[in-house]
Amino acid sequence: MQSRTVAGPTHFCGWGPTTVGVSDDEESLEAKGEYWDFEVDAGLPDSITEDDEEDDSYQIRLEEAAGTVNWSYSTGGLGGSAPTVVGGTVVAGGDGDSIYAVNAKTGDEQWVFETDDFVESAPTVVDGRVVVGSDDGHVYAIDADTGSQQWAFQTARFIESSPTVAGNAVFVGGGDGCVYSLHAGMGKKRWAVGTGGPIYASPTVTNSTVYIGSDDGHVYALSAASGEQRWAFETGGPVRSSPTVAGGTVFIGSGDGTLYALDAKWGDKQWEFATGNAINSSPTVAEGSVFVGSDDGALYAIDAASGDRQWSFETDSRVWSSPTVASGTVYVGSNDGYLYAISTTTGRRDWMFDAGDWVDTAPVVVNETVYVTSDDGTIYALGAGVRGSSTDSRANLGTLSHHGGWAGGG
Repeated sequence: MQSRTVAGPTHFCGWGPTTVGVSDDEESLEAKGEYWDFEVDAGLPDSITEDDEEDDSYQIRLEEAAGTVNWSYSTGGLGGSAPTVVGGTVVAGGDGDSIYAVNAKTGDEQWVFETDDFVESAPTVVDGRVVVGSDDGHVYAIDADTGSQQWAFQTARFIESSPTVAGNAVFVGGGDGCVYSLHAGMGKKRWAVGTGGPIYASPTVTNSTVYIGSDDGHVYALSAASGEQRWAFETGGPVRSSPTVAGGTVFIGSGDGTLYALDAKWGDKQWEFATGNAINSSPTVAEGSVFVGSDDGALYAIDAASGDRQWSFETDSRVWSSPTVASGTVYVGSNDGYLYAISTTTGRRDWMFDAGDWVDTAPVVVNETVYVTSDDGTIYALGAGVRGSSTDSRANLGTLSHHGGWAGGG
């Protein structure tokens, strides 16, 4: 099912679409492209040396370290958000009602910022500023070095959507059903647009367009500058999966159990792929494949052009985690309590790590280390077993979590 437009905002979003008198630099909202070259986070030096590149034993050491714990940090509460790794610091939310910053190499705590409720929104870190939502209904901007508050924007309900930044704007969905655009420096509202249900999904911004799903069953494409609706696509269930964009196509899952490929400009359906249950995992694209988890317990690899299944990997519970890809390996968690490392080409497991509780957050790989948060509130740094960092579309577009290779999108 699909529609090009739906009736305007279904309820009042604060004061309705507004601006704060700040001109938008449209060039700053232009896409970098689905893929681009980036320097891996300079704040966390790459452990590979020129000698290592020529030393086969280095790869052996990487493989021996795969899945081993470099460090772990307990937030002291249940649940938490996906980690973001920028400037040598891991930042993640927790159900201890706080945002935590820890040293990426050692796991030592750097600062803690307290909110008034759970934090399941994944932080975005751009220009020395952490932007994150809380179930207390606020979007917070926090100094990345000191942990001090820069501003807070209040909404009517929870914020579990993970913000993203493009140009001078922050974009985020709210439990009140609104998509918000805020001024990144001041926290003032630029515009707000209502949907017909709560928003748990996180926005992706590229080509001056905000793509986001809602519990009203629609995928929306909105102008990043004004919030004007460009198109809306109707699915058969709530859309808590966050979109990714690659090759002019939007990929997104739905509670109806289907992964959809939609034309990014017009919203027309290109193909659909049915799984055995709801899709709450957010897809990512790498090496010509779409990777996504399903509540049927499987991780799927699907040809991005045709929608044909390439392989599937079975876990023992729902896959709410959103995968990431680095150097031919896809990493994903499962509610069976394991983080899995799987070959992107064969679908065979390389290794698995027992976290002791659900792994329902999105992992991210930075310089041979995979970072992930488990549902018991523990942030883990594990040997990834491969060289490099996450290079998939989700990480490249800063959706849910990211590393220092992404510094704000468009």
